[in-house]
Amino acid sequence: METKYDVIIIGSGIGGLTAASILSQVANKKVLVLERHFKLGGFTHTFKRLGKFEWDVGIHYIGDLAEGSMLRTLFDSVTKRGVQWKKMEEPFEVFDYPNFSFPVYGEKERFRNDLKTKYPEETKAIDQYFKDVETFTQWFGRHFTLKALPAFFEKAAKLLGLDHIQSPYITTKEYMDSHFQNENLKALLCSQWGDYGLPPKDSSFAIHSMIVTHYFNGGYFPIGGSSKIVDSIEPIVEKSGGAMKILHTVKEILLDGDKAIGVKVDVQKGKTITEQSFYADVIISDAGAYTTYNKLLPKQFSKDFQTPLESLSTQGTTSITLYIGFKESPTKLGFHGENHWIFPNVNHDESYANRNDLIHGKPPMMYLSFPSLKNPEAEGHTAEAISFADYSHFAKWKEEPWKKRGEDYNQLKATITEGMLQFLEERFPGFRDLIEFTELSTPITTEYFTGHKEGSIYGLSCTPERFRQEWLGVRTTVGNLFLTGADACSPGVAGALMGGVAASSVVLGLTGTLRLMKELFQKSQETD
Repeated sequence: METKYDVIIIGSGIGGLTAASILSQVANKKVLVLERHFKLGGFTHTFKRLGKFEWDVGIHYIGDLAEGSMLRTLFDSVTKRGVQWKKMEEPFEVFDYPNFSFPVYGEKERFRNDLKTKYPEETKAIDQYFKDVETFTQWFGRHFTLKALPAFFEKAAKLLGLDHIQSPYITTKEYMDSHFQNENLKALLCSQWGDYGLPPKDSSFAIHSMIVTHYFNGGYFPIGGSSKIVDSIEPIVEKSGGAMKILHTVKEILLDGDKAIGVKVDVQKGKTITEQSFYADVIISDAGAYTTYNKLLPKQFSKDFQTPLESLSTQGTTSITLYIGFKESPTKLGFHGENHWIFPNVNHDESYANRNDLIHGKPPMMYLSFPSLKNPEAEGHTAEAISFADYSHFAKWKEEPWKKRGEDYNQLKATITEGMLQFLEERFPGFRDLIEFTELSTPITTEYFTGHKEGSIYGLSCTPERFRQEWLGVRTTVGNLFLTGADACSPGVAGALMGGVAASSVVLGLTGTLRLMKELFQKSQETD
């Protein structure tokens, strides 16, 4: 068995895949990608039931993918144009509240004007909001770029005021309360908080701004499903002599002093688990900051920031997903593929505080997505309904085998499922009559397959405090070891991909970013 590589990447999420593709293409590196799941792709993989229903576990929609955009160019580069994208029909989102519903179109000026028409008394504040979300997004871009450069650049930029706006570390609620009077408008503007996992009082306004601007031009979905991403990248890695291996769980990062030299892995084959070590000059972790520092390394390397590492990994909550298969197309009820954010009231902080009502069958809020209506190649009609509850309610079953966790666990899942279906039926009468199949996924299943602490789907919590952490970024406290993915940048597919771009540029050296951009943009024009 081959044991020596140029680069080892822990995890095959989009952050790991991006780094693997870039380093294979640009530097001809021999890259080994190790994945603990029995499927490659992390949150970009898909799964099927009954031979016809297919769901994307992580990608529900991505913004900023118009031809010529930077994100589209990057995706085209890392996949060698192996993924085609479909723009969602308009409106691409609907914000649903008890007394009003607000459709969102993928055109910034229409969004702004629709808000002004509905809340004319807030016209001036709305205009200021659109300026501010772009200002905060630009601040985040500079902040992230400086993080990827050697530490003295970040310190110099702070001294020169290049990384500064007046209050970059405010919460979303602090911004809303100081700029708007109308509570309905505040709620409406925060409707996408599920995209970063924290309600207004806890979330960073910078991350809120990133999400809002990301969808100014609508949403996109990969034709054929998100598994097309890994299907496109795997041959790129193999062409340079690399490999991607499933059922390889990294247990430890091997060190020589304070430098990473390899990884120790549990390899599963059937019911047999053997231990194997692999070695490389560069190790990149897509396992998240918490897992990397607290599970794969000795604590001495994170002793100076253990408190924020712990708090940022437990703050926030985890998601529960109900996968739905339909007998008939949901277009029968008027859906065309748009996402629905459904809230029982306009107080998002209250909804979040009531999140654990879900385990009693009373969802605090819900996100509803229709992957089959976004994907023209879908065979069966599907939906995904997502809500929130704390990990602690599921923790006692975490050591039980997947799909064999006992009657009490199944009963809890049945209660949650019934509550979610009842919630949807009340909002969309006739919804239940279309259903043929359901399956509920809980945080312990997410934790089992990803290794993420408490089944987190977004990495470290996006509070203002997160972006104050000087230790958090692509570089780690261990030589030759780098982070990629959401914790290296920001949550979501686009953020994790940018983490992969940043990790690659750092590995390529000080001139890596310029070289990387030049070569990738050239490759993006190729069609082979």
